[in-house]
Amino acid sequence: MKKSCLFIVILGFLVFSLAGISHSWQGRMAGMGDPYGLVADESDFLFHPAKIANGKGINFYGGYRFNYTGVTDWNYNLDSFNPAGTLTGFYHYDTSGHEYRHDGLLGAAFPLGPGRMGLFFEYAGKRGDYDGHEDVLGISNYADYDLKSKLDNFALRLLYGLPICGFKMGGEFQLAYRKEQNRNDMPNFLNYTLGTQIPGRNLTPFQLPYDTSRYWEALLKGSLEGKVGPADVEFTLKGGFIFSGDNSFELTQGNIFLGDNSGDVKGWNIGGDFWLRYPLANDLSLPFLLRVDYQDKTRDGVGFRIDGNPNYYPYKSKEQNLHLEAGGGVNKDFNKGTRIAAGIYYNYLHGKYNIKLIETTNGLNGQIWDHSNYPASTEHQFMLRLAGEYEISPSVTLRMGLAPFFGWVREKFKFTKDNISYTDDITPDGSHWGIVASLGGTVKFQRFILEPFINAGYQKLDLKGDGERVSGGGAISNLWEMDKIKKEWSTGGGFSIKFN
Repeated sequence: MKKSCLFIVILGFLVFSLAGISHSWQGRMAGMGDPYGLVADESDFLFHPAKIANGKGINFYGGYRFNYTGVTDWNYNLDSFNPAGTLTGFYHYDTSGHEYRHDGLLGAAFPLGPGRMGLFFEYAGKRGDYDGHEDVLGISNYADYDLKSKLDNFALRLLYGLPICGFKMGGEFQLAYRKEQNRNDMPNFLNYTLGTQIPGRNLTPFQLPYDTSRYWEALLKGSLEGKVGPADVEFTLKGGFIFSGDNSFELTQGNIFLGDNSGDVKGWNIGGDFWLRYPLANDLSLPFLLRVDYQDKTRDGVGFRIDGNPNYYPYKSKEQNLHLEAGGGVNKDFNKGTRIAAGIYYNYLHGKYNIKLIETTNGLNGQIWDHSNYPASTEHQFMLRLAGEYEISPSVTLRMGLAPFFGWVREKFKFTKDNISYTDDITPDGSHWGIVASLGGTVKFQRFILEPFINAGYQKLDLKGDGERVSGGGAISNLWEMDKIKKEWSTGGGFSIKFN
């Protein structure tokens, strides 16, 4: 470990010593709240590979970002009533915790043949830790639980762009290794979710249940950039797939290991980005953006108990996420080094999660827990982006960004217990709002330019709704009321650098 750290320090020293005049890049955008598509920037070629053809010479890039999120309240209450409306039970979950995120990038762009190539290495990491307890009607602190999540993503990106017939064309191949972990631990209870059936076992509204998923993912992009009339247009299509996946889910009860569910991870994704910038004057333009991303991921496996019980537990879970973003704004240059931009964007966020777990004994199915759309969430969100930069002197530039948002959210929790023949269906809805502020700058030194930035934000999710339990015969046997709330604040910062 010491030799590795020493090598990194020496490499960094050599890089900065050999570098000439430098110009940083991603830190500029982070200091304005990441207004990609609103403010033009050299780092746009990470979204549209064709734009890498616009560069010159050999350029080296680096950047790092850190973010801390503190969750002060992350709770949901589930109250049970009989058909006459009399309270028969409640299950209240009270949670808090924190999360750390790290993102880093290192790479270079250089001439190759008729165009330019980029080679980049990226890392994204997350560590989450949340603690809570459940109160049941008549019993306070009925059960404690611990939720942990980890994410490690390593990606190698190869980009190439070249001019063709007045346009720039480009492509990207990305190869990534991803490791994801989610652990739902509740002592004295089996750690898989059992829907609303039994108190003390329903942690799915907090975190999707799986232990460790490891897989490789390949991503391809095709990109076009150029002028159509007076407008600048960038268009990119992308798609990818998961391969060599491995998924494990340890079945535990308290501190006792009962068995290991092992299986596969499969999936694919598709999407596209369309950006347009229409000039009204030399110093005024109207930028527009349209973005679509869809992801589909399946985990499955089969496990067994090793405590003498002959039960087997085959299961399958599926995640589907769709993100649509559309909007535009105005970008105004007042003089050299001074700019103000503003835009409003609509985001459609839809995700659903299905998991089915079967308990089998001697080849015969016993209990079946079927979570269809458990949960499913749809959000209609509007975001205002404000960004500005001001050159104080040839050596110092300041930047800021502000991004308030408001969304309407509707969730759905549907759970079916086959061997008892009933279905729970609960649909809470409400608001999701927040704001993020960013501040950054450029400081020019003799041999390089450093662009540090900081950001801070707050957001709140507040949902309420009701539902019912319907028996196999169609009769309503139970009524539900659910309240969900999540309050979190975040702070972070980082820097980026470019030299050529």
